[in-house]
Amino acid sequence: MNPTATKKILVVDDEPEICWIVKKVLVEAGFEVDLAFDGERGLDMVERGEPNLVLLDLRLPGIDGLETLKRIKAQHTQLPVVILSAFDNVGAAVRAMKLGAYDYISKPLNVDEMLITLKNALQTTALINEVGQLREQIAQTQTENLIWSCPAMNKVLEMVGRIARYDVTALVQGDSGTGKELIAQYIHAHSARSQGPFVSIDCGALPESLVESELFGYERGAFTGAQERKLGRFELAQNGTLFLDEIGNLSLNIQVKLLRVLQERKLQRLGGKGEIDINVRIITATNTVLDKALRDGTFREDLYHRLNEFTVALPSLKERVEDIPVLAQHFLARYNRQFSKTVEGFSPEVMEIFRQYAWPGNVRELMHAVKRAVVLAAEKIETLHLPPEILEWQPRPQSVAVALTPSPETAMRPLKEICQEVSRKVERETIIRVLQETRWNKVKTARLLKINYKTLFNKMKELGI
Repeated sequence: MNPTATKKILVVDDEPEICWIVKKVLVEAGFEVDLAFDGERGLDMVERGEPNLVLLDLRLPGIDGLETLKRIKAQHTQLPVVILSAFDNVGAAVRAMKLGAYDYISKPLNVDEMLITLKNALQTTALINEVGQLREQIAQTQTENLIWSCPAMNKVLEMVGRIARYDVTALVQGDSGTGKELIAQYIHAHSARSQGPFVSIDCGALPESLVESELFGYERGAFTGAQERKLGRFELAQNGTLFLDEIGNLSLNIQVKLLRVLQERKLQRLGGKGEIDINVRIITATNTVLDKALRDGTFREDLYHRLNEFTVALPSLKERVEDIPVLAQHFLARYNRQFSKTVEGFSPEVMEIFRQYAWPGNVRELMHAVKRAVVLAAEKIETLHLPPEILEWQPRPQSVAVALTPSPETAMRPLKEICQEVSRKVERETIIRVLQETRWNKVKTARLLKINYKTLFNKMKELGI
C-alpha cells in the first residue's frame, strides 16, 4: 500500500509562512496540497475539495481550531484530522484528540515527525475503510441468496431480523434445500458478532468417531494419527457464530458433551488437561421436527430446550410460489456470469412448469435446474433444457368417473377392445376441448389436465392431435 499516492492534504493555518513551508515539504513527498488561512475557509474547502486528510492549527481567527474540528467531524467522521499545536498548548491538543483528531504535532515543526504522522494517519484510515468494505462484502455474500417476496418469507425474515441482534440460540427447521444455512449466515451478518468468524459443521455428514474431535479439537498424541494439535470448530468460531447443521444426527454421547460445553462455556480438547473458555453463539438446524426424536429418546430434552430458545420454520419452495420467478432470474444471472454466457431468460412454458412443479429439493433443486439449463441453452431456456425428472413429474392422479352407454354393435366386441377405444376417444376429445378453452396453450392445458408438459406432448402425438 502506498499511502501517499494521489492523496490530497488540506493545511489550515493562519501563518502563511508556515503554510508555504509545509506545502513545499508535502509536495516533495508526493502529496497534493491545498491551503486555507482560517477555519471558515477550511470548512468550505473540506466540502468542495474532499481532502484525504486535514492538517489543522488550533489557533485560528474567527472560528477556532476546536470548533472547526467539531464541524468537520460532524459531517465527515472518517476524515482524519491531525492537529498543529504550540508546545505550550498541549492541553488543547488533548481535547482535540477526544473530539476525534487522529494525532497532534507540536510547533516548531519537525519535518520527519510530521511526515511519519501524516502517513500513519492516511494508512490507518485506509485500512479502516478497507475493513469496512470487506465486512459489507462478506455480509452481502453471506445473504445474497436470500431472495424473497412472498408473505411467508417476510414473516421469517421479520423474526430473524429481531433475534439477530440478541445473543440467543436459534433452531432453524426446514426441508432439505430450503436455505437453513443462509438464514444462519443472515443472523450472524446482522449480529454484534458479525466481525467474528462464521463456522459451520454438518453433523449428519461425519461418522460419530470424528464428530467429537471436529467439534472440540484434540492435542498431539490424543489418539493414533494425531500428529499435532488441532483446533475444533468451537475454538475456530471464537467470538463468532457456530452453525450446527442436522443437529438431530448427533449421538447421545456427543449430546451430553455438547450440553456441558453450552452450560459451562468451557471445553476440553481430546487428550487435553486444561479447560478453554468459549465465547460462541450457537445456531442449529434440522430437516425434521425433533419432537419424535424426543419421544423416542434419541435426543436429549435438556439439550433441546437449551438450543431452542427461538425456532425459525422455513417454508418449502412449493409454499412460496411467488418467489420462483425471482429466484430463477437470480440464478440465471449468476450462472451467466460464471459461464460467461448471455442466456436471455425463460420461455413462458418453462416458467409455467416451474410454477407447477413440486420442487422436492426446494431452492437447491431450482438452482441446479437453472444451472443445467444455462449450460445447455444458447439464447433462451426452453423445456428441452430442463432435467427429465422435472419434465416427467406428474401430480397425484385423481379418479374421474365417466358414464358410458355402449351401442348394441360395440357390445358384441371384446370388452377390453371396447374399453380401449372408448378410452382413447374420451381422452382425445377431452384434450382437444381443454386445448380449445386455453387457445391451444399447451402449458395451461397440461396444468388443467394435471399432467406434465412432456406427457401432454406425447399424448397429442399418439392421438393425432
